[in-house]
Amino acid sequence: MNSSQQTTETLTTASAKLAPPASVSLATVMGVQVSELVLWATLIYTLLLIGHKVYQIWKDITAKPSAED
Repeated sequence: MNSSQQTTETLTTASAKLAPPASVSLATVMGVQVSELVLWATLIYTLLLIGHKVYQIWKDITAKPSAED
């Protein structure tokens, strides 16, 4: 691994570690409480999971049966 690749990986790792605290600090400065952020993130994540599961079930229900069945 050359020096350029190592530097890029180090910067990528550092920015990935820095992103969550930076976004929380920025939101707090803007007046949004951390508890609200967690609440909304959980709500959105839960709705996405439910939507994905409903889509999978819908695909299974509407799938044409194979010739082997």
